[in-house]
Amino acid sequence: MPDEYVDLEYDLHRVEASRGVLEMAVRQLRAFALCITANRTEADELVEDTLMLFLAEDRILRECDRCFAELLEVFRRVHSRAALMPASRPAPEHLYAGYMQLALPERELAALVMGGGISVSTAAGLLGISPAQAECIHDAIRCKLGAVSLPEWPFIAGASEYSGSGTDGTG
Repeated sequence: MPDEYVDLEYDLHRVEASRGVLEMAVRQLRAFALCITANRTEADELVEDTLMLFLAEDRILRECDRCFAELLEVFRRVHSRAALMPASRPAPEHLYAGYMQLALPERELAALVMGGGISVSTAAGLLGISPAQAECIHDAIRCKLGAVSLPEWPFIAGASEYSGSGTDGTG
């Protein structure tokens, strides 16, 4: 490509912007993973494996919420494979023990809705389930947990702008 078509400053700004978006999404994924595993070491290992797979593909990262959705999809695949391997799991961290009372689909929804503060319908879109199914799972979670409180991790960027249907591309 001739040098006249290369804009190094534009590319540098694009890389810096992508890095910031990715960093924010990874922080949110790490908080989600901690809710799912109730163990910092295991959560960090899963996030690291997820990030390696995620970065293996060339992606344009413009929006944190979209980046988080893509990371979450990869994380769920990584976690499902890891769950198949026999491993001795340490006792859950006390603060996150409430999550371990729930089945995995319930933990995922609880982490997003009760932990991240995302609406049930938005969480349904992120998890690839129907809003009605998500509402049923949410009701079951509330019944199972009763007065048990779950730690929160505020979902930061773009949560209200994310369209669970995948048709929203602006932010």
